[in-house]
Amino acid sequence: MTPAAPGRAERFRTLAETAFDILVIGGGISGAAVARDAARRGFRTALVEAADFAWGTSSRSSRLVHGGLRYLEHFEFDLVFEASQERRTLLRIATHLVRPLEFHFPIFRDGRIGRRKLDAGMWLYDALSLFRNIERHQMLDAETMLAREPGLRADGLLGGARYFDAQVDDARLVVTTIVAAVEAGATVVNRAEVVRIDASDWPGHRALVRDAESGREVTVDALAIVNASGAWAEQVLDRVTAGLRGAGPGDDPASAVRIRPSRGTHIHVARERVGHSGALIFEAPGDGRVMFILPWREDLTLIGTTDEFFDGRPQDVAATPGDIGYLLEATRHLLPASKLGPEDVISAWAGLRPLVAPPAEGAEKGADEGAVSREFEVHRHPPGVFTLSGGKLTSHRHMAEETMDRVQAFLAPAGVKALRKVDTDKVPLPGARFRDLDALRGRIRARARAQGLERASADRLTRAYGTRANRVLDLVERNPRLGERVIAERPHLLAEAVYAVRSEMALHVEDILFRRMRVGLETRSGTPEAARRVAEVVAPELDWTGERKAEEVKRALTFRAVDDGAIRELAARAQGVR
Repeated sequence: MTPAAPGRAERFRTLAETAFDILVIGGGISGAAVARDAARRGFRTALVEAADFAWGTSSRSSRLVHGGLRYLEHFEFDLVFEASQERRTLLRIATHLVRPLEFHFPIFRDGRIGRRKLDAGMWLYDALSLFRNIERHQMLDAETMLAREPGLRADGLLGGARYFDAQVDDARLVVTTIVAAVEAGATVVNRAEVVRIDASDWPGHRALVRDAESGREVTVDALAIVNASGAWAEQVLDRVTAGLRGAGPGDDPASAVRIRPSRGTHIHVARERVGHSGALIFEAPGDGRVMFILPWREDLTLIGTTDEFFDGRPQDVAATPGDIGYLLEATRHLLPASKLGPEDVISAWAGLRPLVAPPAEGAEKGADEGAVSREFEVHRHPPGVFTLSGGKLTSHRHMAEETMDRVQAFLAPAGVKALRKVDTDKVPLPGARFRDLDALRGRIRARARAQGLERASADRLTRAYGTRANRVLDLVERNPRLGERVIAERPHLLAEAVYAVRSEMALHVEDILFRRMRVGLETRSGTPEAARRVAEVVAPELDWTGERKAEEVKRALTFRAVDDGAIRELAARAQGVR
């Protein structure tokens, strides 16, 4: 049997009736990791997310778990060392989600990086991983590079390097970490926003939380609050500290938290239209920014990323025609035979990196986006409000551990102590308790075959859910209709939509298509059909009427249309040129 997650009403009741030690604000990767860490230490933990889990940056990244090769240029050796260690940890505790990925880095006569510089950087990269990366790097001559990647521009090619990093489904990592927090004892609610916080009768905070679904409001009591809202950190901090008392020893002013968001845009195209064999990292023509061309699934390519400071509201970030054109042009320059145009773009998405702003205003305005540090900071504000800002996906577990070390030290004088030592670097995430991925894949394939399912769907289940793929197959066993594909051209199953509602707290078709399953970003014309079919199978789970189903389909298509508008505009411009 597939156990259903605690119902929404029950979770809201728990929020109102429990005196929590820690309330986490934000359900991206940082907040999810803090909640998991806090709950595993034995603290009474709650997490609320104003939208859906991974709604912001954490579902709109380059989907890489990497040491940060390009950070070496800015001498951020500590950051590279930390990320390299965390990459190894994630490969161990999330084996089904985080997979090794072979990269090739071509260098050209007209590029910024020459062979000696690249070789020195690669040796340093290996050294900072304590020579425990998946494999050590290799320097390659031009002939070998072309043999490995025949589509590369041959003109001016000097050779390059081969090395390894790792790839992850970012939103699946967030959701899996959220599930881990719940299973460790945390109370977690999405679509719930902190409206204000009252700490006038310290010790403790009373946070007013509003349910975006029903409008219901509850008061949550917590001794400490962790603001892990990413690009929204400053706005949330302004709200929660408005009525709080003055600073004490060890407290920072709210103004100490300064976020300088940078927009990163990515696109999906069909792999056959690009002409690459594996993952490529390269310098974009013109500005020399580091870019990626990455295999995604068996038939898609992910191209990214841009790096532009963003001054608007975080919720308004979207891909722009200029961003998409930049990615296409850079790809055509590296792989001349690709001839990619706007009509090849299957989907586009943009997210905000919540970068910590440089300390001086002049430095902030003059800094290049790529040069702004990816380090993270933890600030404490009165009384017992902690803000985690900056950082990167790869280092989320370490960031959470350091944040919780500070929160734990704050709570100790009040007699609130951890029951257990931190173990988040050792305990596998849900679905990752297995010894051999190939053996698990074989077992899932065998069971899926017995149920009449195709190998592609079985392999997708293994990658997305690990051992918990069996729970999705349980649903198919009880209702064979759920073994149908959501849309014909993708391997995702209808059973995954039901599982997302029962076990992963999905509330809307949008949540399922774009963050639990990701199928909404892997098809250009099939999204309307996918939305309708998903709405149909989850309607009984969520008591939807026919009218509500239609609203949900419209909502999902509206979510995607924001970035699709940029694709259409770029295509229209291209037609005008012709």
